[in-house]
Amino acid sequence: MNTGADVRIAIVTSSYPLAEIDGAAAAGLFVRDFAHELAKNNHEIHVITQDKGEGCSYSPKGVTVHCFQWPGKGRPLSSLKPWNPLDALAGFRFLKSGTRELLGLHERAPVDHVLAMWAVPGGTIAGALRKKHDVPYSVWCLGSDIWTYGKLPLLRAVVSNVLQSATNRYADGLKLKHDAEGLSSCPIEFLPSSRAIVRDGLAPLGIDRKSPRFQFVGRYDHVKGVDVLLQAFRKYVDAGGSGTLHMIGGGSMDHQIRELHKELDLTERVEISGYADGDEVRARVRSADCLLIPSRNESIPLVFSDALQLGTPVIASDVGDMGDLLRQTPAGIVVQPEDVDGLAQALRDFERSGPKQYEAEVRSLAGTFDITQTAKRFLSDIGAGS
Repeated sequence: MNTGADVRIAIVTSSYPLAEIDGAAAAGLFVRDFAHELAKNNHEIHVITQDKGEGCSYSPKGVTVHCFQWPGKGRPLSSLKPWNPLDALAGFRFLKSGTRELLGLHERAPVDHVLAMWAVPGGTIAGALRKKHDVPYSVWCLGSDIWTYGKLPLLRAVVSNVLQSATNRYADGLKLKHDAEGLSSCPIEFLPSSRAIVRDGLAPLGIDRKSPRFQFVGRYDHVKGVDVLLQAFRKYVDAGGSGTLHMIGGGSMDHQIRELHKELDLTERVEISGYADGDEVRARVRSADCLLIPSRNESIPLVFSDALQLGTPVIASDVGDMGDLLRQTPAGIVVQPEDVDGLAQALRDFERSGPKQYEAEVRSLAGTFDITQTAKRFLSDIGAGS
């Protein structure tokens, strides 16, 4: 491999924003920021991802994006059910098209290293290039590859083999790291995922309010606990809570959540919005008194580190690593997943204490999620550090 500048790195990912404003890209926003951070270190960065049906003309500065066609278009890959024949076919075509795109990139100009976001499907595609041209690859486990695909008998061996063949293996959570090690019998390094947070133009913190402003950002999906959140907020209001809640997102439970919102008579205290661009999200999180993450299952969601870097405390479920992180550095309150009464009580406790109580701990914990240092560590691991 080349050392120093001008290392040619390909990132294979199934989630990536293909427009400057793409609120539905979820983890793909982190992949975009990480790719840009690598490019700032004078390396040639290429991203391999699927076309969502609207073309592939967007490439951040210093990054070249290559899109391949597949029948799912804008459908999230995580929604595929491998036991469904049509979904299995779509997954196969994703792998075939992605592999063709990566091989073509390498044949036009050799790739020095591949970074696969998620062991499956990205690691499977990277493994094909290694098998044919002996190009090393790294895998970054981000949750669904281990906790969804890794639990399916037909795919468990695939995930394990991908990890065993990788040069470097990472997980963006401590529990995820432990589970990935158990699955693959290989050492996995903890490498936190985070986004590049720009604070320019944001209003200063410290606004004194009599009523707290709570914020949720994420998919309207069962795993995110949005139904639990609305039920808990109803109990919080009934107990005299004076705060308001704003929700940003969308997903499979969008209609259900809006119906529950009306059923619980929360229309005057809770505002439900659709997906938003990055500027609006960071402005909302920055101006909120507290971010709410009521997930049923999670590693360390990006919005968790976003909030900390924006100076906003968090109320989060004790799933993945959020509970341990908040107990070690109390930058917020930990609640049990699916505990409506516990979450309602946490909202009341936060209203009594206020956000200023958590300022020092929020600053301290935010230092763990520095994307510049994460990029430098990865480049050093593959022999491309300065």
